[in-house]
Amino acid sequence: MKTKSRYWAILSTLTILTFVTGCGTHSLSSQTNRSTVANPTSGTANVAYAGSLQLVNDQFIGPAFTKVTGIPYEGRGGGALGVAHLIANNEISPNVFESIGTAPLEQMGAKTPKWAIGFASSPLVIAYSPNSPFASKLQEIADGQKPLRNLFTLMEQPGFHLGRTNPATDPQGQAFILMLKLAEKEFHLPSGTVQKIIGSYTNPRQLFAEEAILSRLQAGQLDATSAYLPEAIQHHLPFIRLPATINMGDPSDKTVYASVHMNINGKTIQGKPIEIYITTVPGNPDQKAGEKFISFLLSKQGIKIYKKNGYSITPFQIWGNKQDIPASIYSEIQG
Repeated sequence: MKTKSRYWAILSTLTILTFVTGCGTHSLSSQTNRSTVANPTSGTANVAYAGSLQLVNDQFIGPAFTKVTGIPYEGRGGGALGVAHLIANNEISPNVFESIGTAPLEQMGAKTPKWAIGFASSPLVIAYSPNSPFASKLQEIADGQKPLRNLFTLMEQPGFHLGRTNPATDPQGQAFILMLKLAEKEFHLPSGTVQKIIGSYTNPRQLFAEEAILSRLQAGQLDATSAYLPEAIQHHLPFIRLPATINMGDPSDKTVYASVHMNINGKTIQGKPIEIYITTVPGNPDQKAGEKFISFLLSKQGIKIYKKNGYSITPFQIWGNKQDIPASIYSEIQG
């Protein structure tokens, strides 16, 4: 318990959020009876992931993996950049890291992986509360009765409670701001619309942990939040779809996304498609168990689970050095 408390305390500091320790992702181990399943690999698949992947991993992929292989699964999540920082500082020791984009992979110091495989994309949507005083107007936009342009005017209203994740520690937080910049251009919104909607990039009144933001929306504490499409589907939330040209989820529109950028933490972040990458973490325990987990996730069964949960499956993309990918994983993506 001391280790887990330390993990959440550190993650809370990184995300500049005071409530993370009480609302974060819960680590789970499958309860499958392993006495009836062959288990040629010892150890545990210890998976760190971007917080938006909590439900699909902990409720579906993890238990299915243990049932098939007999290998225990444990999961923990948070803003992908914050998780990468924890791994780099040896505060957590997962053998698998599942990231949104490749930027977090490049910030893992001595733990930087030599390879990663992209397999899915996840467009942004605007999820909203059916109990919000703005719900009827949001519903009209969602149904196409009112133009999408109205959404951005609505989010400017002083009484509108918007939630988003921290762009300093989470790729979704960055993607949401870049989406607003694209929308300002596409819908010819007045100059300064982005600032009117968000205030500052790190406006504390709007920032919430990725693993808790939708729970706050469901509790009626927020009118609307940024979300990935699969999250909105999995949590049975009403949402407004965004066109591919601004939702950051279509790899074929990467040139459009690259037309906007933001500066934060002394770095320039350019727009790019939201893609999910997975890799092993060098030097951490139970490498074979981690490799087995990745092979399962990238198998037909694993990909089917992701597709069923609302993710758009893309052709496998290799980041880094192809020759460093373990043979068992490489054969899976070749197949």
